[in-house]
Amino acid sequence: MNDDRIKVIARSSQLSLLQVEEVFSLMGSLNYELIAHESYGDKHKEVSLMDAHIPADFFTRELDAAVLDGTADIAIHSAKDLPFPIPDGLEIYALTAASDKTDSLVSINNQTLAELPSGARIATSSAKRKQELLKIRGDLKIVTVRGTIEERIAQLDHHDFEALIVATCALHRLNLSHRIAEPLPFGTHPLQGHIAIVGRKGNQGLKDLFAHLPFHRQNGSSTQAFYLNGKEIPSIVSQLLDRGFDGESPVKLICQLNETTQKEYFFLLNELKHTLIHSSQPVLFLLGGSIKFPKDERKVLVTGTSTSWGEQRGRVTHTPLIRTEAIQINPSKIRGIDSFDYIVFTSRHGVKYFKELWGADLCIATIEKIKFVSVGEVTTHDLNQLGITPIYESETESAEGIIDYFKQNNIVGKKILLPRSAIGLTILPQELKAMGNEVVDLPIYNTLINTDHLLMDDFVDFNEILFSSPSGVAAFRFLYGSWPEEIPLTCKGKTTEKKIVDSL
Repeated sequence: MNDDRIKVIARSSQLSLLQVEEVFSLMGSLNYELIAHESYGDKHKEVSLMDAHIPADFFTRELDAAVLDGTADIAIHSAKDLPFPIPDGLEIYALTAASDKTDSLVSINNQTLAELPSGARIATSSAKRKQELLKIRGDLKIVTVRGTIEERIAQLDHHDFEALIVATCALHRLNLSHRIAEPLPFGTHPLQGHIAIVGRKGNQGLKDLFAHLPFHRQNGSSTQAFYLNGKEIPSIVSQLLDRGFDGESPVKLICQLNETTQKEYFFLLNELKHTLIHSSQPVLFLLGGSIKFPKDERKVLVTGTSTSWGEQRGRVTHTPLIRTEAIQINPSKIRGIDSFDYIVFTSRHGVKYFKELWGADLCIATIEKIKFVSVGEVTTHDLNQLGITPIYESETESAEGIIDYFKQNNIVGKKILLPRSAIGLTILPQELKAMGNEVVDLPIYNTLINTDHLLMDDFVDFNEILFSSPSGVAAFRFLYGSWPEEIPLTCKGKTTEKKIVDSL
């Protein structure tokens, strides 16, 4: 910025200009310079918004380009017009609250939907609104309409049609509430009524000016909103937890925005540390505030060998995609268990086959001499069954967490045993060796794809698919060929999460 004024670009319609005023009314005494600009969509009113091939940035392209080239500092958009992905180099600084998210009927003589005569023409620019209308009144004739809200109402008053569907918030903003015949009962775009502030990435000072704007506020509580790629969920969750948000805060994930197949998923914030969604469209991430969980229990598909983790998250369907079998070990390799300073377990299967090989040697004196390290809660539980309490359990349930523990505690010059899968990741032994430790990397079991179970025909009945290991991820890809879209894929730790990310 050349002076203390923020250069703001917005569409030149009256509604857009009022939205700019609304944003800055929330910003105190902040000064701004307005650049009003017609977008491609404003100039080409002959293009129907029901056309499935219109570009995602139909109403935002020129405005976002102006922010990228420095002509403007921020662009202010109707949030439902946001493209996905957001243009490279830009990010959403804030999404404001919406006072009303409904649609309303505007009609000749203020007739309600039920009062409109059969065959009456009702105008809309939305394919979803058309579908919802015909569900209620299949005898009406749906016609397309373009133009500003004022231009559309002028067409109505000229009797080009008998009724018109308009976002209620737009009518309120334009001081046209008296034209509302009735609010309509069907669902709307999740971002309807919200205003988006978009700016260049890296301008943290400017972004922070808008950080206090809530997405929704009701009864003193506020909802934060993020419009993101489904692969970015773990990153935003980590940031929120680092900022002090309660891990028990409710989260609502919305996929396929404004589509007839729109999907909604509900979680607690700390349940999403390693959750991804494979989607060609954006995911709306809503946190806190008035989010209410549905009464139905979450339906969870568990792909690992154990169901205990899944049972903590919902009603389980179990289709184990992997199985394990012991590797025959040369007896010379299993002598001298008490010569190790540390034994590191990266899975519960390692504990199982370790017990089969060395169980007879695990006297109290041996257990007290050796320090045991566990990759996570389930592995720790199985160690406890052997009378072993790990000195450390990875908080991230990952090999990286174990590596960080050894580095932070400067554990060097030690003899370490890694009893694990033959296809285990190499990063752990490599890093421990690089620190100056003697590492015995000992495969004691094979992980195999389980071809004995029946494959799912589809995943539409599930709210979440759980993966407990990288081998389970690989097995899923082998058996199913591709990732299902618009369903949360939740991993047991960063290592498994990375395996999915690398395959998306």
